[in-house]
Amino acid sequence: VAHSSPARFPSSFTAANSPVLLSRKHEMSDLPDSLKYSKWDHIEVSDDEGDSHPNIDQKLMARLKKEKRARDYEEFRKMHPDAPDPIRAEELKTSVNKTVINSTNKETEKQKEAKKCKEAGNKHFGKGEYAEAEEWFSKAIELSLEDATHTEAKKQLAVYYNNRAAARSNMGKPQEAIEDATAAIKLDFRYVKARLCRAKVYEAEEELKAAYDDYKRAMSYEPNNAQARSGVDRLQPAMDKLAEEKLIEIKIPDVIPENRTIKYNVPGHGEIELELPEDAQPGQTIKLQMEEEEEKEPEEEGEGGGGLHRHADLYQKSLDTYFTDPVFNQVFHDRWFKMAEEGRMAVIDRTFDAMVQQTITNTSGYKMSKADLYLLCPEIAPERRREMAKKPELFIDTCKRSVADTDEKAKKWLEEQQAVLANTQIAFGMRLQFQISVNTEGGIEVMAPIRRLLVAETFVCVFEALTGKKAAEMPHMQGA
Repeated sequence: VAHSSPARFPSSFTAANSPVLLSRKHEMSDLPDSLKYSKWDHIEVSDDEGDSHPNIDQKLMARLKKEKRARDYEEFRKMHPDAPDPIRAEELKTSVNKTVINSTNKETEKQKEAKKCKEAGNKHFGKGEYAEAEEWFSKAIELSLEDATHTEAKKQLAVYYNNRAAARSNMGKPQEAIEDATAAIKLDFRYVKARLCRAKVYEAEEELKAAYDDYKRAMSYEPNNAQARSGVDRLQPAMDKLAEEKLIEIKIPDVIPENRTIKYNVPGHGEIELELPEDAQPGQTIKLQMEEEEEKEPEEEGEGGGGLHRHADLYQKSLDTYFTDPVFNQVFHDRWFKMAEEGRMAVIDRTFDAMVQQTITNTSGYKMSKADLYLLCPEIAPERRREMAKKPELFIDTCKRSVADTDEKAKKWLEEQQAVLANTQIAFGMRLQFQISVNTEGGIEVMAPIRRLLVAETFVCVFEALTGKKAAEMPHMQGA
C-alpha cells in the first residue's frame, strides 16, 4: 500500500533563498501585534516569477521585483531583528567536500539523450516508419538501462519498452512486441498503455484468455477506459464459452466416504480433494469449475517488509539523517534555536497543516478525519504544537522518539490507547474500500506502521523547511 507523495513547499521556499519565519494562517488574538507574523510567508521570489505576457517588459518587471524584495527584506529585518539570517548553500561546507543544500535530482546525460531518442522514434512512428521508430526506441532503452534504479527512471524505461512494442506490433513481430510490453509491465505493473498494447497483440494472435486478462486488469485500474471496456465486452462471450468447455465432469463413487471427501485426478491440476455437497448421491455425475490463479500484483520490496512498514522505516531514517549529518544538524539547530516562539509556531503550523490536509483528502492508500488523525498521532495535534514552539528542545526530543519508534512499540501504544481510539476509523485499501480500527481484527497491526509513517513524515517536513534539503533527495530514498 502505497502512500501518495508527501505535501511539500513550493520550490521558492528554501533555506537557500528565504528567511525561515512564516505566517500563521489563523488569527493569533492572544499575542501582541509585534509577535504576529501575519504578513510574511517568504520574501525572496525568482526574478522571472510573475506575468509573462509578451506586452510586459520582463526586464523592468524583474528589476522592480528585485527592488521591492530588497525593501521588504529591510522592513522585515527592522520588525523582527531576532529572525535568523538566510543561509546560502555555498556557505555550507563539510570537512571533506562542499555540501550543497537544496541539490535537486537531475537527469543524467544518458537519460536526456534517451528522451531525445524517444522523441525521434515518436516522429518516425507518427509517419508510419516503424523500422526507424524501433531503432530509436531501442537506443533509448539501451541508454536508460543503467540508470533505471528508482521508480521514476523505471517508469520512463517502461515507456520506451512499450513504444518499441507498439512499433514491433505494427511491423508484424507479435512475439517481440509481447516481450517488450511484458518488460514494460514488470517495470510499471499498473502501466495501462502497456497492458492494452499487449492485450491487442494477444487478441490478434487469438490468445483470447491472455488478452481478456490484460483488458480486465487495465479496466480495474482505469474503469472508464473505453479501449479496456470494449476489449472485455468483446471477449466476454468467448470467455463464457471457454469456462463452459473447461467444466470437468466427476462421477461420485457408489460408496460415499463418511467424511464425504473424495480424491480425483484432474488433468493439468493433479490430484485434488473434493468435499461432496450434502445432496450428492452415489453414482451421480457433477460438473466442476476449476479456478485459475490470477496474476498477482507485486508487493513492494525492501527493508521493513511491505509498503507501509517500508515507508515508515524510510521516513524515520530520513528524520535520523537530519540529526546525524553534521551540516544539516548544524543548520537546523542554528535556525531552530535562534527563532522566536512565534517563528517556530509558524513553521510547525504550516508544515503540520500541509500533512494533515494531505491525509484527510487522500484518495488512495489510507484516509481519515482530522479528529481521528489527531487521536492516532497526538504529537502533531494543535495542543502539542504550542508546547513544542515554547520549548524547542521538546520538539527535538519528540523527533528522536519518532526515530526510535518500532511496530512493536506502536502496537503497544495502540493497545494502551484502545479505549480512546475505539471510534477512530481509517479508510484503507487501493480504493479505500475497507474501514479499520483498533477493534477490527488485525487493525492494530495495520495502524502501527501508519502511525509511525505519519508522525515521522510530518516531522521531516519541518526539517525540509529549515534546511532546504528534501528527504526525497537522500540516497536511501532513491527508488522508494
